[in-house]
Amino acid sequence: MPISNTLRTFLFETNLLSWILLATMFLMIEIGWRLGRFFTSKYGIKKVDASETFMAAIFGLLALLLAITFSGASDRFDKRRDLIAKEVSSIGTAYQSVDLLPLQYQIHVKDLFKKYLDSRIEVYQGGMSEIAINQRFDKQTDIGNQLWQAVVLAVKNTAPSDKLIAGQILPEVSDMFDASANQRLAMKFHPPPIIWQALISLALVGSLVAGYNLGIEQKRDWFLTIIFTVLMVGTIVVILNLEYPRIGMVKLDDFDVELINLRQSF
Repeated sequence: MPISNTLRTFLFETNLLSWILLATMFLMIEIGWRLGRFFTSKYGIKKVDASETFMAAIFGLLALLLAITFSGASDRFDKRRDLIAKEVSSIGTAYQSVDLLPLQYQIHVKDLFKKYLDSRIEVYQGGMSEIAINQRFDKQTDIGNQLWQAVVLAVKNTAPSDKLIAGQILPEVSDMFDASANQRLAMKFHPPPIIWQALISLALVGSLVAGYNLGIEQKRDWFLTIIFTVLMVGTIVVILNLEYPRIGMVKLDDFDVELINLRQSF
């Protein structure tokens, strides 16, 4: 069952996710250890070469899935940063195009531009719950509609000799809205839930098999156990944070500040 956005936000913001994964993996290793000891003492099972083949297959599949999800999360994170840069550029260009409109409309349109940019900044500075985000996007959409209507009205009321020049602002404003829409869609682009389920399941199965193998050998290796679990949990948490920036440890603040800098320049 897919995890809800509210629960995901809570787990990320409280850092409970990493602790839950860590505790679960240690539990699976302990279960595997006890199973290995039980079968060894009761049935005399010993480690054979075939077990190495099974372990290699399981951990090889886990490594492949980690590589795929990490690469995809990293690519989507880079794309989100690129979209912010494009949005900053499109808003700046559209704002400069206001000078093409008649003077009597410029003050009102520029005020709406400022309100629109304020609403865009507010989208990322508030809480990241789904309800709060949708409310801020609705507010931004309302301001955007007002801005578009004001620009269209200004172009219509421009003198025929200057209408062609004034009309150049329309595609610039349209591009600005497209950049905003692409940002909103990018926030929803994630792998199917089954990918996360498979990744977590493989990590837990790998922990179980590793513990089982140690149980058969009748040896505990706490150093390798801790290293394995910490690295595995750390990698999964990093992937999840790359997939869901703004609500985890990975942030886009260095790029969001460009919107603030642009607003200060208006």
